[in-house]
Amino acid sequence: MVQFEDDRRETRRGLFAKGERANNRAGWFSRLFGNRREALIGVLVLLFTAGIGGLVVRDAILSTSKDKSGLRRIIAKKWNERTLAFPIDGTDSAGRYALFDVVVLTKNYGWIKGSTTELERGDTRLTAEDIENEVLAPQLREGLGTARELIAVGLASQEGEPQAEIQRGGLRAKRIAEWVRDAVDPSIPMSTLNLGQYSEPCEDCETDDTSWQRPFIVIAVRQAEPGTNIGEALRSALSDKENLPSPDRYSTFALAKYTK
Repeated sequence: MVQFEDDRRETRRGLFAKGERANNRAGWFSRLFGNRREALIGVLVLLFTAGIGGLVVRDAILSTSKDKSGLRRIIAKKWNERTLAFPIDGTDSAGRYALFDVVVLTKNYGWIKGSTTELERGDTRLTAEDIENEVLAPQLREGLGTARELIAVGLASQEGEPQAEIQRGGLRAKRIAEWVRDAVDPSIPMSTLNLGQYSEPCEDCETDDTSWQRPFIVIAVRQAEPGTNIGEALRSALSDKENLPSPDRYSTFALAKYTK
């Protein structure tokens, strides 16, 4: 009888110990992961926090690319020592997307004031050979040669009568199209874009030099969704840019197909 009682006590102690170990394991699991409901809430909180953090980081990155006026500065890719390509993107009124490279010669190159046929480097008038070797250099030919469409851009500086300068911008666009057409595959579609006259004269500028308002520009269309209105997408892409010719700072925006 005594032995039986002892056996029962040993059995109860064994069951108690097993139960305690099980409770300890359950407690450890609960402390590490929590119950299912708490775990789900924890995951949702973590995802929400990460999402908010991502938006904050995104806003911080974007804010560094804008000046105090809200204009964005585009970082250029350097094709050679005189040719820069600015990647931009925009959408048309239906939300269809297009990607462009705005190809610009550096600021010491541009149109001779009043001319629709000649470019200059600083104060030096470029010859036909200079245009062939410097303006239409191999890097520019190669870069433009991979475009799905090209747009020659003509513009005029702030001097002169508005209608005359708008006409000048159109003639400059056609002249660039002629040069580029002979330098790349003629099967690439070509258009002209006349931006007209620069319309925001700089009252605080320390110099009367306005050559920066009439640069040499060609735009390469890199990608476009089917049915995209290229003119609308390009206007959107150029707007609110600090270091590109925004349509808001010129008098017109006339895009037309070029035929030689």
